Amino acid sequence: MLMINDLRNSFLNFFKERDHKIIPSSSLVPKEDPTLLFTTAGMVQFKPMFAGSVKLEYRRAASVQKCFRTSDLENVGKTKRHCTFFEMLGNFSFGDYFKKEAIRWAWDYSTDTLSFSKDDIWVSIYLDDDEAFEIWHKDIGVSENKIIRLGKEDNFWGPAGESGACGPCSELYLDRGAEYGCSSPDCKPGCDCERFLEYWNLVFNQYNQDVNGKLNPLPQTGIDTGMGLERLATLVQNVDSIYETDELYSLVKYICNESSLKYENDNITPINIIVEHSRALCFAISDGAYPSNEGRGYVLRRLLRRALRFTRMIGITEPFIHKIVDPIVEIMGECYPELRKTSSNVKSVIQGEEKRFLETLEIGMERLSEIIDELKQKQKKQISGKDAFVLYDTYGFPLEMTVEIASESDLEVDMSGFEIEMNIQKERGKQSWKGSDAGHEKFFESLSVKAGETEFTGYDENITESDILLIGKDEDIVDCLCEKETGIIITKATSFYGEAGGQVGDRGIIKSSGGNVFKVTDTKRVNNTIIHEGEVQSGEFKTNDMVQTEIENIERNLTRANHTATHLLQAALRKTLGDHVHQAGSRVEPDRLRFDFTHFNPMSREEIEEVESLVNHKIWESLAVNTEIMTLDKATETEALAVFDEKYEDIVRVVGIADYSKELCGGTHVDNTGKIGIFKILREASPGAGVRRIEAVTLKGLWTKNKAQENILHKLSKELNVPESDIPYKVESIINRLNNLEKEIKKQKRESLVCEVDSMIEKAVITNGIKVISHQFEGIDTDEMRRLSDIIRSKEQDSLVCFGSKVNNKALLLFAATNNAVKKGVDCGKMLKQVAKIVGGGGGGRKDMAQAGGNNPETIGKALEEAVKLASNI
Repeated sequence: MLMINDLRNSFLNFFKERDHKIIPSSSLVPKEDPTLLFTTAGMVQFKPMFAGSVKLEYRRAASVQKCFRTSDLENVGKTKRHCTFFEMLGNFSFGDYFKKEAIRWAWDYSTDTLSFSKDDIWVSIYLDDDEAFEIWHKDIGVSENKIIRLGKEDNFWGPAGESGACGPCSELYLDRGAEYGCSSPDCKPGCDCERFLEYWNLVFNQYNQDVNGKLNPLPQTGIDTGMGLERLATLVQNVDSIYETDELYSLVKYICNESSLKYENDNITPINIIVEHSRALCFAISDGAYPSNEGRGYVLRRLLRRALRFTRMIGITEPFIHKIVDPIVEIMGECYPELRKTSSNVKSVIQGEEKRFLETLEIGMERLSEIIDELKQKQKKQISGKDAFVLYDTYGFPLEMTVEIASESDLEVDMSGFEIEMNIQKERGKQSWKGSDAGHEKFFESLSVKAGETEFTGYDENITESDILLIGKDEDIVDCLCEKETGIIITKATSFYGEAGGQVGDRGIIKSSGGNVFKVTDTKRVNNTIIHEGEVQSGEFKTNDMVQTEIENIERNLTRANHTATHLLQAALRKTLGDHVHQAGSRVEPDRLRFDFTHFNPMSREEIEEVESLVNHKIWESLAVNTEIMTLDKATETEALAVFDEKYEDIVRVVGIADYSKELCGGTHVDNTGKIGIFKILREASPGAGVRRIEAVTLKGLWTKNKAQENILHKLSKELNVPESDIPYKVESIINRLNNLEKEIKKQKRESLVCEVDSMIEKAVITNGIKVISHQFEGIDTDEMRRLSDIIRSKEQDSLVCFGSKVNNKALLLFAATNNAVKKGVDCGKMLKQVAKIVGGGGGGRKDMAQAGGNNPETIGKALEEAVKLASNI
């Protein structure tokens, strides 16, 4: 029996023997296709070759491509064959062979290599594709009754994304036997039953579909085939489900061993989902996608949270998904070595997400259960949009999870109501945004269209002579700007760099031969138009005037140094943390720089120091910084780093620093790293999930920082009346004294509270033979309240203690009961769940002890009153 790895190798070897170039799988994150969130098919990396937009280096190719689709997510794990992540075997022709060869090789591989019975193979073709019919029937020998003609919905293959190559297709099916069928005499390929399983799709590319859906004949025909590896393995290994194939079943067994569960009955679906989603997450994160609230990141977060829901369903309440990474790497790391390189980071990313979501999952699930129970009692069938939004906004529940759980109870979700609540929140977030800003941007866009492209001379010149094309004032185009008036000036050419790629715009002056001066306070780039903003200092400026654009040279030099430092920084980060690091944003100014990059864990002190050291050594080596202009394709071949999601033109600028760094970049740079001087990291933090941020300084920024520190040291030295060298010892002495004082105050406070215990007991409310002692504190933490409750319970054998405290503007609640009180019906955990809502939070615990937190400390008193009422009903 062929194992999955045997199938991979046999497929590639089969087509290698037929002169196909074997191409490695591309990333799940498409690098040059903005129409796709993920790579969805084997042909994605070949789209330019099918379209004829690149020079062909080979005309035949074969690959095993990693793919990711979420179109049927709610079915993944519940059916036998749906996947989000899967591998696609494919062979491709770019103007070389066509239908005859593609059909022949598919037949030969199926019957010779896979040993499928010729009698069990059926095929489908496009409704009017007589050419394919003739090949299958006359050349291959498939009987007419086993060639099924289907319509466009089934046998005309669209492009991967909004545009690309497409055409009619032919599919191969395996007849699995009547026992899998529906018993209908008309049962054949296209039937919904399990008998005829499609395993290979041969697409005959004849058209290129543009973004408007129009079909244009391709300059050359092509072949694009796809065969899902998991589905193929199901047939070859003669099992009933993809989860019973060798690789996935290894993961099933791992989960069963770790959880002490059997793969049977109600456990099957949850285990399938955990296996499938874990593998999908592992591969996607390995390729540089990270969980977040937008785009592909949201897809990953949704997958992980769905998997966590099902781990909870089978009794696993701790972070678990990250543990499955190691067996996935062990099974698939040989075929996909990138898994081994990134496994540590992948585990950290998943574990961090798990911890964050599990903190709210329990409370959210309880709230959703309450909503469902209330609806059932009222015999209603729809969860309100408001409730669904609260689950999403407060508890982090993806809407799709709420919909899926609701459907399991035969309930619907008010989707339009949810959208209304979402829009209300968006509007709240936009309250500080004014329409005038949008009008400002629109005005700049209109200027760009009218003025056209600006020639930027600033790579080589600080001063450029040019004529004025347009003048703007108060969002109108005018002919003249007079003294003291603010506005914008657009020249035909300029030495000013317009803000772009994270680098701030230049400042400086525009002056005329008559001595007129326009002070440029900022420079913007809109499309390829450079717009100078500022104020006329003297004289006036008119359209068509000849002027000189003169940048502030010192600021430009400082900005250059910081920009080149970001390139050194990215290279150092990749060397220290791994190749998964990519730029996720930047800000380059004269006095500082900020660099965002893909990485999930906070950097350790040692990692920060190593990066800092690497950058400084490259600075002190005084390496030449070179720039080259080349085509985007050539830049890609040289492995120059690009900013993901950045749109590049066909001709790009590549900035290289020896053999250490190479990036696509249109910014300004020093010509030698020695001009950066020294580099210092000030801060490392996270602006969002999956992204870290470094703030750093060079030159002026570092000088300014040192001056500020000198001033602080001087002031401390004066205030403490010690030399600067003795400041650490003096501060340590003061801190020790303060700590001792705090301990003494805390001790006295605790003794004072213990003295109040008897007074609290005296105020107890007695119900059903139980003394209910409630008290509200200020600034007392949970540990202290627990200690006091222990003292009370040791004195009163039939008691219930209900404490609340305001700490750091948060509400803390603690309920504790004696064993006698529990025997009489007290359940602290149950009581607390009801009361915690009053303080705007949640919590839980045992019958004898429970605690909660909330965001509304002003309602602590009301919560304690409610607790006493609940106790009276026992």
